[in-house]
Amino acid sequence: MNEEDYLSLRFLNDLLFCERRASLHMNEQIWNDNQYTTEGLFAHKRVDVAAIHRRGMKHNVTAMWLISHRLKLIGKSDLIEFVPDTGGTLIPFPVDFKRGKKRRWDNNEAQLCAQAICLEEMMGVSIPRGAIFHIKSQTREVVEFNADLRITTEAAAIRLHKLIASGETPLAKFHLKCRGCSLLEICMPKALRPKATATRYLESIIHDTLPSPEIADNL
Repeated sequence: MNEEDYLSLRFLNDLLFCERRASLHMNEQIWNDNQYTTEGLFAHKRVDVAAIHRRGMKHNVTAMWLISHRLKLIGKSDLIEFVPDTGGTLIPFPVDFKRGKKRRWDNNEAQLCAQAICLEEMMGVSIPRGAIFHIKSQTREVVEFNADLRITTEAAAIRLHKLIASGETPLAKFHLKCRGCSLLEICMPKALRPKATATRYLESIIHDTLPSPEIADNL
């Protein structure tokens, strides 16, 4: 096993959010925190320590190392609940902790599915579903590991390896989701995107600072 060939599970979410962001993180080793990343770090504190908690027949394991040799992915889970099936065999149920409510550009399901794929390979079991736990609302979102999600997850793993192997960083493309990215000021998607000019960049900044027509009418 060559450790350098294995990539972190968490970068699947990065890749599906933005390939440029994933490359800036992994190929260029550029990191930056904002409100959302800092809140996420604090929110994960209680599941960052490896431990086993037994509650009756159910075993809860935090910070468990996972690996898939087939997809060459490795990483730590937040929580794996081992729940007995009808025959008494403990079946893993992965739970991924997220800071707040789901946003439309999140790709948490693929990251969770990758954890299930790792567990299936490690333990020789079939895992039909897991859950995303939203810390702020204290609610769970059950995720079914159906065929479509598994295809998306495995395709993302292949793309991630190709991106890192290429050593290239994709060109900037501005999208509304960029506004919540911790690398916004470093990436500069409006200034560096193809066909961008200084005039267009300044116009976009002015446009973003102006109130919407609905707000302006009420000023």
